[in-house]
Amino acid sequence: MKVLIVYAKAGAGHKRAAEAVFEAFKRKAQEKDVVLIDCLDYTNPWFKNFYPNIYIFLVRFLSPVWAAIYYALENRALYALVKPLRRINNHFFAKRFVQFLKKERPRVVISTQFFASEVVAALKKKNELNSILISVVTDFGAHTFWESEDVDIFVVASEDTKKDLSLRKIPEKKIRVLGIPIEPPLKEFNKTALVKEIGLKQGLFTVLVVGGGFGVGPIKELVFSLNELEPEIRDKVQLLVVCSRNKKLLAQMQGVAVELKLNAKIFGFVSELYKMMLASDVIITKSGGLTTSESLASGLPMIIISPIPGQESKNCDLLVKNGAAIRIDRPREVKKAVEELLKTPDKLEKMRKNAFRLAHPNSSDDIVNLANNYTEGR
Repeated sequence: MKVLIVYAKAGAGHKRAAEAVFEAFKRKAQEKDVVLIDCLDYTNPWFKNFYPNIYIFLVRFLSPVWAAIYYALENRALYALVKPLRRINNHFFAKRFVQFLKKERPRVVISTQFFASEVVAALKKKNELNSILISVVTDFGAHTFWESEDVDIFVVASEDTKKDLSLRKIPEKKIRVLGIPIEPPLKEFNKTALVKEIGLKQGLFTVLVVGGGFGVGPIKELVFSLNELEPEIRDKVQLLVVCSRNKKLLAQMQGVAVELKLNAKIFGFVSELYKMMLASDVIITKSGGLTTSESLASGLPMIIISPIPGQESKNCDLLVKNGAAIRIDRPREVKKAVEELLKTPDKLEKMRKNAFRLAHPNSSDDIVNLANNYTEGR
């Protein structure tokens, strides 16, 4: 096996990033010796279910607890105490994954989630595996869990992320600013054609509301707030509401859609969300790494609502700092934010340009090229 692309499905973004890299290999007709796996498939059924669901539970219902855990483990002294326990835990539950790695011995491992990266790095440290390990950090801030001296290359989203890792004593020669991998290359699509394909009205200000991979966030409250726009503003606006995999939310929104004064289209899971992004003028969403990267590549200004403490709040801070996003903390604030952007096209255009400036639309192809540099001649 030349290349192993591995993720852990703890949040939708890690999987989507890994799939984007795999699709890039396919575009180059190089997928013959490339394998894509979820490393949680190589753990026991209990851990496979527990690992993603505990995260989803914490961020949805106990976000202060999640924030406390996230920031506590950013403390290097505390993490030094936790690290050996983490290693023992991962080794215990990843036995089948370790066996798979030792059997297949890929030349390059591209990991989009820190669980897989840590397992591979531990094997490299013990000289039980000599693969090149490329860790693709799928957020704009790199948590301590990503750090390892046995990672060969870190692929990061921005110069800010690179600076963050450098301050953590990661050598700069190990860091590549290639962006978070997305699929497909967005420049191939035409906005006018996409507006027609989706069934939108031409010339209206299109607002895309997305609740992340699991439909997390106050989507219903956001839509109700926007429904109270003044009539002269409301008549110029149309909504695309994506409930993702939250079936309960989808049913609720479909039920109230007929009562809305706004022109709104309601969707569940959307496999080609980038098309809606290209057809929209602004997105209201959480600030997950993949959604953020796709929005930037689309030149889509962002209104970020109540980012999850930790990785999402770091993403949000960077986007606001660079003028590509506005942060709001309560759903009722969204009405004013949309009105302002609709009334000030110069500000909207500036945010669009800032988004493009931060974007890495060819990130997946660049990661493939990076991997090929290590597979050729080995």
